[in-house]
Amino acid sequence: MKPQESRRNFLKQAGIFTAAGTMLVGGTVPKVHAAENNTIKVAFIGCGGRGRGAANQALSADPNTKLWAVADVFRDRSQGAANALKAEFDGREKGHQVDVAPDRIFDGFDAYKKAMDTLDPGDVVLLTSPPAFRPLHYAYAVEKGLNVFAEKPLAVDIPGLKSLQESNKKAREKGLKIAVGLNNRHYLRTEETVKAIQDGKLGELHSFLVYRCHATHRVGPLGDQKPLHHQIRHLFNFNWTTGGFLVDAMIHNLDICCWANQQIPVGALGMGGRLFRRVKDEMIDNASIQFVFADGKRMHMYCLTMDNTWTGFRSVVNGSKGCAILGEGVGDPKFYEDWNGNKPFWTPQSEGNNSYQTEHDRFFKAIRDNQEWNELDNGIDATFIPIMGRMAIETGQYVTAEQAWNSTFQYADYGSLTFDSDAPVMPDENGDYKIPVPGKATIDNPYVT
Repeated sequence: MKPQESRRNFLKQAGIFTAAGTMLVGGTVPKVHAAENNTIKVAFIGCGGRGRGAANQALSADPNTKLWAVADVFRDRSQGAANALKAEFDGREKGHQVDVAPDRIFDGFDAYKKAMDTLDPGDVVLLTSPPAFRPLHYAYAVEKGLNVFAEKPLAVDIPGLKSLQESNKKAREKGLKIAVGLNNRHYLRTEETVKAIQDGKLGELHSFLVYRCHATHRVGPLGDQKPLHHQIRHLFNFNWTTGGFLVDAMIHNLDICCWANQQIPVGALGMGGRLFRRVKDEMIDNASIQFVFADGKRMHMYCLTMDNTWTGFRSVVNGSKGCAILGEGVGDPKFYEDWNGNKPFWTPQSEGNNSYQTEHDRFFKAIRDNQEWNELDNGIDATFIPIMGRMAIETGQYVTAEQAWNSTFQYADYGSLTFDSDAPVMPDENGDYKIPVPGKATIDNPYVT
């Protein structure tokens, strides 16, 4: 398991990772929106709770924005989101910001194109559909010359990440502004804490711990729904829609530890699965992964989704001068004198803020000021880490970053799905789904039998 220098060189040469932090670079770029008093039209793709939240924050970030179009696979969601946002902004006496005509409410698997086609270059699209579709939607947004907010995670498999990487080259050439929903990077107290770690206030860094432990997740019964429709409506319970629980739920705190350490792991070894879970889905209920950095440091991730078990939700950074407890699930980061969280000796002075709103405030300011703003490479890094960890659990092998990045496995041809398609993963005659078997599963075929 000893990390090899060649792996670190691979990461640099391949240009995969940007581990130092968010890609925010000053300077002018090709203009992609006109004068400050112009109205920026906004469309959002994916009308679940996160999509409606992002739309709310986008409209709140700039008074000269207007919600122009909405899209979702399902009509009830796109129509419901348009109605809900109109009612909310009417209640704030800002109803003029929601101008979604009936013919700009779209549904179906091609709805994303129809919504983006109503926008002009330099307008904004919010990509908040299930992450499986993020690379497909991002490619079309870049083609249309749109500024993009892309919710995390950015993909569910390596071909998806590589597609994003290629599309982002074009986005940079066009000077598009790209924001990614790693909102914890915009929480002021976390920003200050990470900077203090990087500046050496914890001394030499030794190890990193990531916890997410809580009660089990629920999923509604399949009933008379087609499996594809059921899985999209319960996206957090299936691997192909979100990348699995590890990718969707652990991404923030894994990213924060790597941000503090200023590097990305070069390998992972893990175990996990469904110890007690009997629900008809693909969710695991336990996982433990050790990520290895090129300098030999370890980051250990531990999660449980079981009723009546210990709960914890945070990141811990251990250094020679004590530890830092921070991240998603922690409102007030602190440094402590020991590794057990006793005797705090430093706290950030920044005010608390709504990080979801701040990420949009900064994004729209970059558009108005015509400053470079592209967070996608960092989002690719953050998404890659838990995907590599998922591969380690599924295969039961020590998986290097190079091996993971060379994986060809893709859950589906996401652009070819229709309402009549089978789901990328189908239940058997008992309603159960295949589970990867360590020792048999490979990074290129987790469902090998």
